Amino acid sequence: MNKTIFGADNMYGVIAYLNSETETKINELRDGLIKEGIVGHGMRPHVTLGTHPEVDIESFKISFQNYFKDLAAVPLFFPSLAIFLNSGTLYAAPTKNSVLTDFHQRYHDHFKKEINQQSLYIPTHWVPHCTLVMDLSHEDLIKAFDYSARNLEPFPATIDSVALIQLTYEADICIDVKDILTVKLKKEDVN
Repeated sequence: MNKTIFGADNMYGVIAYLNSETETKINELRDGLIKEGIVGHGMRPHVTLGTHPEVDIESFKISFQNYFKDLAAVPLFFPSLAIFLNSGTLYAAPTKNSVLTDFHQRYHDHFKKEINQQSLYIPTHWVPHCTLVMDLSHEDLIKAFDYSARNLEPFPATIDSVALIQLTYEADICIDVKDILTVKLKKEDVN
């Protein structure tokens, strides 16, 4: 997450964590990239839902917990790889189906007063994705794409929890990410 997109030295993000099997798959891919000499950065595997400028954190934590506590886990399917232009970022892209877009839209509708409306995560701009690796040179990005395309198959995943995080920036670089609150979602309905 780049500060210039958000325009603050400190900001909050809402991220959807993926199930443990998916985290393991992505971390194994990242380990393979490192063994190939492709070293970038990447947070715990997730899909970002939104960003917030400074908020009354104690009040927001209560609203956040109350909003997510009764929501069901969201099934995903990741069939493709992609890059963000001029970013050195490679990501896995889930199918943007109605369950995922509804989950995202309802979040934005509920918290519209607190959401950064200039963010790339608002519904009209949102590209759902799970970053595999970022901050790569152009050459390493090409190598990472090739390696990932050869070593990943399309895979199912589940958003099983949602976290409120705080990001701290210094000179446009994120220097700290802190989990503030994580809410486990209810098991997805298999019927």
